[in-house]
Amino acid sequence: MRQLTEGARLAARYSLQRPLGSGGTAVLWLAYDARSESPVALKFLADDWVNTPQRREEFHREWQIASRLMHAHIARVFEYHDEADGPFYAQQYLDGPSIAELAGQPLELLLRPIGFLADALRYAHGKQIVHGDITAANLRCDQRGAPYLVDFGCARAIGAHADGAGTPVARSPQLRAGEAVTAADDIYAMGVVLHELLFNRPPNDKDMPAVTSSGERLPGAISELLQTMLASDTSVRPSAEQLAEALQAAGFAPGAAVFPEKRRGPVDTTEITVRPVKPSRATVANNGPVVSLARRGIPSTYVVAGLAVMLAALLGVLFLLPGTVETNRGANETTGNLTSEKSGADTVDEMLPDPAALGGELAPLDQNRSDSAPASAKQQKDATDEALGDLLSRLERLRGRGIERWGGAEYQRVMAVYAAGDKAYVDRDYAVAREKYLEALAKLEPFFDQISTTFDKAMADAKAAFRAEDYREAIRLYDLAVAITPGHPEATRGLERARSLESVLSLTERGRLFENNLEYAAAREAYERALELDALWQPAVDGLARVRAALEQRGFEQRMTEGFAALASGNFDVARAAFETARSMRPSSSQPKDGLLQLDQALRLDRIQALKSAAQRQEEDEQWELAVESYGDALSVDPDLEFAQRGLQRATYRAGLHSKMQAYIDEPDSLSAPQRMQAATNLLLELSRVSPSGPRLEDQKETLARLLKRAATPLSVQFRSDNMTDVSIYRVGPLGTFGEREIDLRPGRYVAVGSRPGYRDVRLEFRVAPEIEMQPVVVRCEEAI
Repeated sequence: MRQLTEGARLAARYSLQRPLGSGGTAVLWLAYDARSESPVALKFLADDWVNTPQRREEFHREWQIASRLMHAHIARVFEYHDEADGPFYAQQYLDGPSIAELAGQPLELLLRPIGFLADALRYAHGKQIVHGDITAANLRCDQRGAPYLVDFGCARAIGAHADGAGTPVARSPQLRAGEAVTAADDIYAMGVVLHELLFNRPPNDKDMPAVTSSGERLPGAISELLQTMLASDTSVRPSAEQLAEALQAAGFAPGAAVFPEKRRGPVDTTEITVRPVKPSRATVANNGPVVSLARRGIPSTYVVAGLAVMLAALLGVLFLLPGTVETNRGANETTGNLTSEKSGADTVDEMLPDPAALGGELAPLDQNRSDSAPASAKQQKDATDEALGDLLSRLERLRGRGIERWGGAEYQRVMAVYAAGDKAYVDRDYAVAREKYLEALAKLEPFFDQISTTFDKAMADAKAAFRAEDYREAIRLYDLAVAITPGHPEATRGLERARSLESVLSLTERGRLFENNLEYAAAREAYERALELDALWQPAVDGLARVRAALEQRGFEQRMTEGFAALASGNFDVARAAFETARSMRPSSSQPKDGLLQLDQALRLDRIQALKSAAQRQEEDEQWELAVESYGDALSVDPDLEFAQRGLQRATYRAGLHSKMQAYIDEPDSLSAPQRMQAATNLLLELSRVSPSGPRLEDQKETLARLLKRAATPLSVQFRSDNMTDVSIYRVGPLGTFGEREIDLRPGRYVAVGSRPGYRDVRLEFRVAPEIEMQPVVVRCEEAI
């Protein structure tokens, strides 16, 4: 069983890149064809059906029908590979969206590709083949808007039995009724597609809308054409050729599709439906589910620039032959035998090239082609068609590599041979036509070998022109390189840079002038604008680096200047912010560090001065405790400050005196004790030697002196008892028993105790002070034990 993986190489030419989708009967991969040097889509029969002969036969027949159709607007099918682990074939890879993206666009844009697609149908119908599944998803474009008819998985021969294949909404009334297939079925389906594009909905039985979804009024000619396409009667519907002519007559000439800008970037991912060909009802029953393959894309390698030339060369073939060559066939050779399912299937086979006549089933030019004359007129024409198809395929690939721009006179001679073949074909001289086509094919082969060398030379010359700042020559050469290898990253980038080079040079020069004039901000803007156009332009890169360095130096110097100015004015917060900003700009520079050191020193000195001033004010206010704190804080900043050392000693001494005096003042009654009185007296003597003494200290001295005098003056206190209680006073002495007695006591607090045998002792605290009215102190033991 074949393993499909990215990077796998098949048939010595295809390199798988990524899967595009898979389904019940087929798998689709994007691959690179080394022989044609272009991307292709490879369609594989699904593994589940590889060992089923009927499926393999249907898959092969699908390829045979598609390979028979060689038209500028029908997606090409290339080589078929019947391998043991499963068949596959190569087909044209379209990297653009479907025409469904044109819905809602103006009529002028919406109808442009329809003429080309109608001609593709005309060609297929002339080959007696009905597409059978015309939907927007099967009408696709490449990245340049060239439309293609794709997916002939539901194709039938005209006259074959309708087997239910195809999208239901696009099936004509005749197909829904089970009638034989006709070309009018495709016209009806195309009408459904047009109706959906114009009005954003499928048709119904009501009148035709007069206004499109884009708001345009539908021209009468287009409205009438659409009604005939959707007519129930097949005889009313136009042929594909008449459809193209009607669009042209209505003023809508065929052309490439133009999609909205938002669709021009990412590749369309709309799903397409791929079905195998079903030749008869018997084979339809065994077909698996429809394979829905999601489209993805890579940059386009197919160019539509040569499309007009190819169409001009083929106009005679495309528009003259259907009425002459095809209709001249006998009834037994064409539609006369399409009255049954079996005969319809046989007719499709008749229309396919005869492998015996072609030396193999559409083999590549350099492998199995037979150049001997075919045995019959039909075989002669089929062989000529095959040669023409191969020629068109190779021309398309070479045009996708810009052959018109580098092929020169030799390419023109090939085109002259090609034109001679077309003339012979129109004259029905198929032998001469085939000979010319084969001659043109042989002359084209050397060009494929020249692609790589021509591309390399164009790139080398383009780089040299770019370095020399010759933007016109660089544009020309890079554009040639892109034409030779579309999507090449280096060539594409080079072309973009070359197109911007003139503006880049101008902006870079302006930047230099501004830089020389020291207008760094304007220079930076000029260099940055140049780099927006070309981020790799080295002169602008270097100039921007210089300017940024100069601006950084200027900014650094400004910050340093601001910092020192703020430091001098004492605005320390502003100074610190300026120095810190400068340090962030130049972390390795010592200048911001020096500035910050000076700032710290200034802050230190400012702090010391503030503390000194505060301490002096506090001393003046005799707030000795606060002065102690301020002098201490100053010494924490600098322990060697002499003024702080002296001030702390002075403030601590004064604070101690104040604290001691305040303690005596707060407890005046304690001064009656001899020791405390002596200590307080000594403190007053010490205070008398302190100079200067402020109001607060003087007030404390006066208060203490007054309290000492108070404590030294005794007061008369009257005691009463019962002549039986023995009375004594702590720290005074016993009083004995008495009835009444007066004793002189100094102000203070005392405790009197009474005792009497047989009675509980009494204890009484009392206070003696001149400022209170003294009451008799009664001491009696009255509670018997």
